[in-house]
Amino acid sequence: MNDIDAMLREQLDGLVPVYGPPDWEAVLARAGLRGHRTNRRWLVIAATATAVAVVVGVALAAALGGFSRWLTGEPGVPASPAEQQAFERANAHSFLGFPPGTKLRQLMRSQVANGPRVDLLGFRAGGTLCLRVIVSGKTRAGTQSCAPLSELRRSGPPVRVVLADHGFGRGTKTAWYGIDRLHSSAVQVTAGIVADGVRSVIVEDESGRHTLPAKANAFLYVASNPEIGQRVRRIWARQGKRLVSIPFALALFGFGGQVGRQQSAKAPTRVEHHVAGGTISWLLRHEPRGQSLAVLPARARAHIKRHVVFGRLIAPDPGRPLRVAVTLSTSRHGGRATGICTWLVTRGGFAGGCMVRAILFARGPLADGTVGMENGSGEFATTSGLASDDVARIVAYLSNGQALSVPLADNTYVIDLPRSELPARLVAYDRQGRVIGISDPVADLGGGGGASPAPGKAKPLLRVVSPTGATIQLLIGKSTDGGLCMYTRWYESKRANGVGVSCSDFTRPGAPLQLGTVGIPAQFIEGRVHSSVAKLELHYADGARETIKPIRTFVLYAIPRQHLDQGHELVSVVAENASGQRVGSQSFKPPHR
Repeated sequence: MNDIDAMLREQLDGLVPVYGPPDWEAVLARAGLRGHRTNRRWLVIAATATAVAVVVGVALAAALGGFSRWLTGEPGVPASPAEQQAFERANAHSFLGFPPGTKLRQLMRSQVANGPRVDLLGFRAGGTLCLRVIVSGKTRAGTQSCAPLSELRRSGPPVRVVLADHGFGRGTKTAWYGIDRLHSSAVQVTAGIVADGVRSVIVEDESGRHTLPAKANAFLYVASNPEIGQRVRRIWARQGKRLVSIPFALALFGFGGQVGRQQSAKAPTRVEHHVAGGTISWLLRHEPRGQSLAVLPARARAHIKRHVVFGRLIAPDPGRPLRVAVTLSTSRHGGRATGICTWLVTRGGFAGGCMVRAILFARGPLADGTVGMENGSGEFATTSGLASDDVARIVAYLSNGQALSVPLADNTYVIDLPRSELPARLVAYDRQGRVIGISDPVADLGGGGGASPAPGKAKPLLRVVSPTGATIQLLIGKSTDGGLCMYTRWYESKRANGVGVSCSDFTRPGAPLQLGTVGIPAQFIEGRVHSSVAKLELHYADGARETIKPIRTFVLYAIPRQHLDQGHELVSVVAENASGQRVGSQSFKPPHR
């Protein structure tokens, strides 16, 4: 019996009274009915059964939040044999494939005038519900974006946006935004899932308002030849005569966030039982939980298995096409396994990092993990991480007050969170039901409504080289709030490099220092300081000190070679104004057990 069967049984039990077997002959005798009138009796029974079925259907749709066709896997019509076969071939080549027998459904099609054709397909597989966009014609491309099936079971609006402003093909327009020279798209696609009873969906972007029919319990908006940065800003659903505003997160654009609501997660704020210094027992005992790392694709395996003593692939949510890799690792010089690494492995790639084992749970039983998305237009952020043995269950509290159960298995967790309801907090409970840990806010990758890069090319300001040969460059450019954005480009090797951006406004009151380090151990210190800061004093673990000066409130400095080793590393920075008064400090010393 599946979840739909269980819901149907529950509805039937509540609506249909149970009687003993009827004595129809006695009924007919008392009523004086015989012969041809018996047929009328069956008509009455059939009509009653039909009425009950209608009532049950309405009740079932209400119980499923109006998304009954999606939850039963039957929206639209079956996809063409060619599309189904192509899907199955691609699925068979991934160790994270969807379950065999997953069926594509054709939802709708849009033909752009003198442009490409856009097909919207969908499917349900395990605990995942996905929309698949295929663009054909002069522009040939496709993408897929998924949502947890549980999203349709929780209370919420009658439309759930799954994909927003995903670009396909290359347009003719270009513009610089910071360090990126962006091209316009040939088309941009916004799509989502629609509940029963929704007549149409209205979307609004810089080109105006557009009314879209709701078909096959879905909607599709195709913007042809859009401007660079053109975004859907508002969405409504039409139910009867009323319009319902639909929450969603704007598609990411370049680096930084989009203008959005400033919210906070409505979660417990007090830890009821403090625990620290936890561990992952099965990992330390080298127990073969989950799967071997050998099943990873070659590229992911080569990266994740570097310096690994022992590791396994865990499926916190078996119905999802993703895994969490957990490894015990040594440093690049070998020796004891002093690090624990965690990687979120999806069909699109992998992301993660490492921490010193001794301090992994020093702050509490939840270790911050990875937050990522399938693409910059997806409406859900996947967050994963590690929990100590003290944790029995985890709950995610959203900014709208709703609480979601977080899949947890073998000390790993993963959950898709709706970006429109971030920030969220993860709360850990022990076996007695006590709150033992509260995570930092899980913020939207879009920056939560802060400033982002404004049009214009960033200009180089500083560049330094580490004694190890790694390089880092700092550039600055205008931001959307009238201030400046800071960009850093760091390069050590093809496997170790990165780009960062910060558009914080340091003209407003707040912490005078916003500094960070790059590399493990720290090879560089970079960031911004308040305009009142005249100099910075760097303190090292061996007692050494040195002074550096910010340039136009920006800091970029290569740590000297003698301070790259353990016991000599950077531990704190103290800021002073022009009069020599201390105006702030920042610690880089890791917490101890």
